[in-house]
Amino acid sequence: MSGKTPTPSLKHLAKEADTLKKKLDKLQKECATVFNNPSASNRQDKLKRFYQDCVDMRNDMTDLNNRITKMTKADEPTKMSNFDSKKDDEVKRLTKMLDQVKEMEKKLEPDETEEDYYRKIKEELNSEEDGVDEDEEYEEEGEEEGEEEYTDEEGSYEEEDSEYEEEEVEEECEEEENGEDDSDIKVEPEYELLYDFVAQKKGDLEVKAGEIVILRSVRDDSWWVCENQNGETGLVPSNFLKPHVKYSDLMTEDDPQTPISPRTGKELWGSIKKALSETSATDVLHAFGAVPPGFRLPTSARLHSLNEKHTLLNYGAVKLSNSNLFYKDLFYNPATSKVRPRTARIQKVVTLLEAKNIPLPGEKVVVHSRLARLSLFDGSKFLSNIVTTLAHVTDKEGRNWRFLVKPTTLESSECFVRIAEPSNQIGILIELSVVFSKEGDPEKVSELSCGWAFKPMFEENGTLILNKEYDLMVNGGTPFEKDVEVDPSIARRTSSRFMSLLSRNKQPTLVIKTNAANNEQKERFDVLPSVVVGKVPYLHSMALYRHYLACVLLRDRDNLQSTEPVFEPFLAHFPQLLEMPDLTDLLLVCR
Repeated sequence: MSGKTPTPSLKHLAKEADTLKKKLDKLQKECATVFNNPSASNRQDKLKRFYQDCVDMRNDMTDLNNRITKMTKADEPTKMSNFDSKKDDEVKRLTKMLDQVKEMEKKLEPDETEEDYYRKIKEELNSEEDGVDEDEEYEEEGEEEGEEEYTDEEGSYEEEDSEYEEEEVEEECEEEENGEDDSDIKVEPEYELLYDFVAQKKGDLEVKAGEIVILRSVRDDSWWVCENQNGETGLVPSNFLKPHVKYSDLMTEDDPQTPISPRTGKELWGSIKKALSETSATDVLHAFGAVPPGFRLPTSARLHSLNEKHTLLNYGAVKLSNSNLFYKDLFYNPATSKVRPRTARIQKVVTLLEAKNIPLPGEKVVVHSRLARLSLFDGSKFLSNIVTTLAHVTDKEGRNWRFLVKPTTLESSECFVRIAEPSNQIGILIELSVVFSKEGDPEKVSELSCGWAFKPMFEENGTLILNKEYDLMVNGGTPFEKDVEVDPSIARRTSSRFMSLLSRNKQPTLVIKTNAANNEQKERFDVLPSVVVGKVPYLHSMALYRHYLACVLLRDRDNLQSTEPVFEPFLAHFPQLLEMPDLTDLLLVCR
């Protein structure tokens, strides 16, 4: 009998990947629960445990990925005709899982001034790397002793499945034993439906007007996860919901502390008038079907206006390291008396040229302006600040838009994007929208998204996209919705090739052009933050701002660890100035 250890089959390795996938899904749910509940008991301890689980899971996935990658068809114990394709599928799946684990690990990375915990994790990782050879020898010995395990392939799989199930049951039991005290009952937020909502795709929750639902989680795309009275969970548009108030019919006589006073007719009519005045023109047009089905409330505009997270004020500001003792994106070189340049993987100039066949928002409306908002997007979240560009119409109907290149900062369609360490899923998101009002009522101004276009920054083979013009299809709905047409009346799929060509010419499209940065632009790009999107006319001013920032914060400080405030009004207000196009134009004229 040969002493050589049998090689595990690809099917066996695929089962190991399935087990890791289950653990990853379970860990993601637990992390989301703790993240969404800041008041959870032992929250920091749980986040540290999740971080350690991510590190362990990443090591297991990396090891499994290496084993599958090194495997050849000759190593496969059983004959398999499509071995190469299945192997590639498993490698792609593990690579995607690794990206998810790394992203979770980055979010869970401890941020403590005393770095005891972080140093402990690093030491454990180093010790694991030093002991790799010993582990491999131990595994080889164990495989020689358990050589018979691979003789009966189906039986071994069944035994492993039962072991995995037993481990999951033990983990669940431990969680129940160490779980939080259920005596502290939390009141779940309830919302009432304003309108009927018909599910448009898988994952949506179909509800009726007046129905009461429980809010489970809030998302940035204005689609909230809700649960109805039957226990069904799905997505519902946030603008279809209002907080549910429990009135006197839900109160008992044993609760005298909250008396209900009857409302007079004047108060009732006042509330009705207030509700009518708060109803926007957008709600009215949607209710009467006066706008194309693919139009939505603008996602980019809401994110930009709700908080400073997606503004240039946030992404242009200097960032501190995890220890809060140093700057992680600003360095000064005393030899050159300049900011030390930092290269990025993506540095592109993106120019918006024109938008074709964009439907009108409806009849009896007055369009005041047409806008395009550009940002970096990876299919699930916004990764940068949001930049707005003004468009002009080129026809009487107002269906074709044209973007200008250099007149002013607001109208300039020449933008730049920069990101240091992007993923292969990242791309440029452009959302088109119109600002309008109803005829005869110019004071009630609303905004509607006319659709969005997305251009990935990488080709399928992993290389950067070429510098040329691109005709992008404009999709309906929000960037988080898929397969939604702006105007379904113009069918994309027809039986005739001739009709298909005709319908293609009528489809909403956006034309953009990508260019590489020239030498002068590249020199200024290298001093900008790691992630930023902006207008090319801003570039010179932003580079000067970063240089002045390094001089004040790094060169002229006697003690870099001093927390004494720095009195510099220009540094404090310049990022805010970049959000005001009129003042920025004045600054460029005076430059």
